[in-house]
Amino acid sequence: MPSSDHQNAQSQASTAACLQLARATLSHEADELQAIVSQLDHAFSDAVRRIVQCKGRVVVTGMGKSGHLGGKIASTFCSTGTPAFFVHPHDISHGDLGMLGADDIVLALSNSGESPEVLALVAPLKRLGTYIITITANKASRLANAADIHLSAQVSKEACPLGLAPTASTTVALALGDALALCVLDQRDFSAEQWAELHGGPLVNRSQQPSQAAPVPAHFAIQTQLQAIKLLILDVDGVMTDGGLTLGDDGQEYKTFHAHDGLGMKLLKASGVELAIITGRTSEVVKKRALSTGVEHFYQGAEDKLLAFQALLAASGLRPEQCAFMGDDVVDLPAMLQCGIAFAVPNAADLVLMHAHYVTRKKGGHGAVREVCELIMRAQGQFDLQMAPFLIQSKLSN
Repeated sequence: MPSSDHQNAQSQASTAACLQLARATLSHEADELQAIVSQLDHAFSDAVRRIVQCKGRVVVTGMGKSGHLGGKIASTFCSTGTPAFFVHPHDISHGDLGMLGADDIVLALSNSGESPEVLALVAPLKRLGTYIITITANKASRLANAADIHLSAQVSKEACPLGLAPTASTTVALALGDALALCVLDQRDFSAEQWAELHGGPLVNRSQQPSQAAPVPAHFAIQTQLQAIKLLILDVDGVMTDGGLTLGDDGQEYKTFHAHDGLGMKLLKASGVELAIITGRTSEVVKKRALSTGVEHFYQGAEDKLLAFQALLAASGLRPEQCAFMGDDVVDLPAMLQCGIAFAVPNAADLVLMHAHYVTRKKGGHGAVREVCELIMRAQGQFDLQMAPFLIQSKLSN
């Protein structure tokens, strides 16, 4: 074989091998990301909630490649409206601890969870009262165990053919940081206009804005769960009402419901999602409201709401992950935490707010139920379909 042909053959073989390895690398990292998606749990939503509620800043730290990732994550938080900065662990240990306060949150990254430089920060941070969130690939590590919240970035193996260079693990850790920042952005209603303000100029061409406002997307972090919901369970006092109780001289109980909620419940049922009420009190007016809004499952005087929820599952034939529960007080929690999604109203008890997957913008009795109904309909592709008859009637009347 001529030398030129031999060189061409070698070059083609080298190119093929290179592309094969590149495709294998990308495919493996994509697989590891997908595996992390299925492992997300309450720890992630708790971390988002803590950052949303943070009165200080998000301080990101990490050694080596974790430090490089931390710088990018801190930058993403800043550009999406959350005050954040990266600080090297050595700098914290040598005087920069004074930059941090009890109102801050430290987000510490370490693949092994055993980085000495990062572990050395735990004790002084706890003395300071700073909340610690960690991202590691080792759930059993000392850093994971010392954290207030630990997020797992564990991978089955690195993409590196030698099994040495951090590759899949760094991709997963960076993606988790992105997911945190975007979920916080969503919770805070961060807008394109606010983005423009942080980036030194208008990024949105207002002359090209659509005449109609785009639909508000459901909370990114629970989009998949929303699509699986077949039953929405509602508490009454504080959710369907504002929580106030009016008693007449004859002992009769009066409640005020919101008309928007009622229509939202009817539309949700029309879109294929059933409704249920589980309430600890007994009231004729609630029964009438249930009948008028298409509630199929109705439990009154349910002091043990978890027991009522279990009976509801047996009656409906649904699985817990197909149910959403909307509550406002601690008596709702046992059932809420069994469901695929736990909704809370902003006037809910603090413990309920801490464990909810989603907190409505509207208060209980002021359209919160309608907000949840629309979130579910949008996620399931039913919102436009349910609104179409009203838009057609409007056009006909004109």
